[in-house]
Amino acid sequence: MDFINKALFFIPLFAGVAFAGTKIEPVMGQQTLTVDYNKATDISGITWVAGESFMTVSNKQNGIFPLSLRIDPNTGKLLEGKFGEKISVKSNFNDFEGIAYLPALKRHYISAEGGNGIVGFDLEGDATFVVEVPVVFARARANKSLESLTFGAGALWTANEGALDGDGKPSGKGQGAIVRLQKFDASFRAVAQFAYCTEPGPAGPHEAVTGVSDLLALPDGGLLTLERVLTSAGLMAKIYKVDFVGATDTSKIQKLEGAMFTPVKKTLLYQRHTLATNYEGITLGPKLAGGWRSLILVADSGGAKNHTFMPLRIFLDTE
Repeated sequence: MDFINKALFFIPLFAGVAFAGTKIEPVMGQQTLTVDYNKATDISGITWVAGESFMTVSNKQNGIFPLSLRIDPNTGKLLEGKFGEKISVKSNFNDFEGIAYLPALKRHYISAEGGNGIVGFDLEGDATFVVEVPVVFARARANKSLESLTFGAGALWTANEGALDGDGKPSGKGQGAIVRLQKFDASFRAVAQFAYCTEPGPAGPHEAVTGVSDLLALPDGGLLTLERVLTSAGLMAKIYKVDFVGATDTSKIQKLEGAMFTPVKKTLLYQRHTLATNYEGITLGPKLAGGWRSLILVADSGGAKNHTFMPLRIFLDTE
């Protein structure tokens, strides 16, 4: 989804919270890195390949864009960024939003809001590896479909950005929206699905800018969500860890509104006020000193040719 970036300054309000050995903190001395690239706008997803190599996806072009990020191995600071030439993706889907890399297959997968689908392709861009998405996602509201995609610990995950038609109201004042976290196994079979409640938005029709922007699968099988939350002071980026214990598998529940189910629990790991800067993608990066990992967010540029990245650090007690 798009949100025009008109911010002229940045409020440095952030918070890191520990949870079950996992914690996220800012990179000291650097809030963001801006990379100019005039051949793409609206980067909506990012995934780490290896070393300094990443891949990004734009929701305005049917293609992916290689990205090199030079990262300080001690601090996680982003020292330099450079985009490569576009790799066109031949697909019937459009409005690419999420991207994931599967190293064993050396293949990239993207999720698309246009067509509510997931498809994989090689670096020649032939999108021939279609993932069968449960038909319930065809009830996605306009521009609120498969915004996210991630792969880790042998599982591929996606989620709709806002509530499906029949699953309840959009996020609004005093209430969040119910979305569905969809899990696929390493053979791309849909194996589980869970209800997740987003944060409330302010009064009025603000569901277009409040919802799940991306997911991040962790090496230990855990899952993080990146939420875009609209507040009276502008946008906030919030990162949560998901707890599936006791949650209902909603795969066979056609409509969640009025149904009996237990949603997943979530715990806040990090939040930052970002004003009008709309962060839509999240990925792990390489290992850092002291047992930390690089964690990187990317913002949708809203039509501009300058692309904003937020460097963070994540500590996983399982690594």
